[in-house]
Amino acid sequence: MINFIAEILGALIRLIYNIVGENYGLSIVIFTILTKVLMFPVTYKQEKAMQEMGKVAPLEKEIREKYKGDKEKMAEELTKMYSEHKINPACGCLSMLIQIPLIFAIFAIVKQPLTYIMQVPQAELTQYTQEYLGKEKVTDGDVKSYEIEIADKKGLIDMEFLGLDFGEKPSDIFNKDKEKRANPITILIPLLSVVLAVIQNKLNEKSSNMTEEQKEQQKGMLTMMPVLSGYISYIMPLSLGIYWLIGSVLQLITHWLVKLLLRRNTIMIGGK
Repeated sequence: MINFIAEILGALIRLIYNIVGENYGLSIVIFTILTKVLMFPVTYKQEKAMQEMGKVAPLEKEIREKYKGDKEKMAEELTKMYSEHKINPACGCLSMLIQIPLIFAIFAIVKQPLTYIMQVPQAELTQYTQEYLGKEKVTDGDVKSYEIEIADKKGLIDMEFLGLDFGEKPSDIFNKDKEKRANPITILIPLLSVVLAVIQNKLNEKSSNMTEEQKEQQKGMLTMMPVLSGYISYIMPLSLGIYWLIGSVLQLITHWLVKLLLRRNTIMIGGK
């Protein structure tokens, strides 16, 4: 499934790549914005569901406490309460369920741009890898691992954009081999990813109006997500970090836009 999604998205990036004059960095930026725009209806529903769930959090807590000894009755009362307030709890998970395979597909694409974007035949990739490593026999893992280096050395993809090499990994700023050492400025990408993830968590926490008990239950996850975001951006090629970073900025914009739309709808309903 991930491979299938990666092939479709890779073809889309290739189309953008050809349109913008074979600029890999710009293609990644445009692709990120495009996917977020296409995902807006789903993200809107998720944000709306989270904010609506926050409004009924006190009622939910009351029901859970009142029927904590009767799980069946608790589920019945919660369902009734959600129905009365026209809330679908599943909407909050919908965006995440869609984005998980999407993110894994992006992982594959940025690690294997020759396979998914340039659509280079496997036999040709194997030959490139043999030449690059100076080996007669290479494994499938070797072919997958060195695609970015091969793309750069062979000039198959120009990954330079705005003074940055989108094929570099921030973790390589400490590489002992000076030729493979990444631009020190790339470390800003994982750092900004962490900062934006923390801000996003704070906004979600505030808008959801969670109880103290719920906040405590989610404390571990809320702490882990920014760290995970920064770590992945640190060890993966810069193109993924840029995708993640722009996605986070657009998510914050979406959060603000949903609040604005919901407030406007509330005022209109109140006016009627």
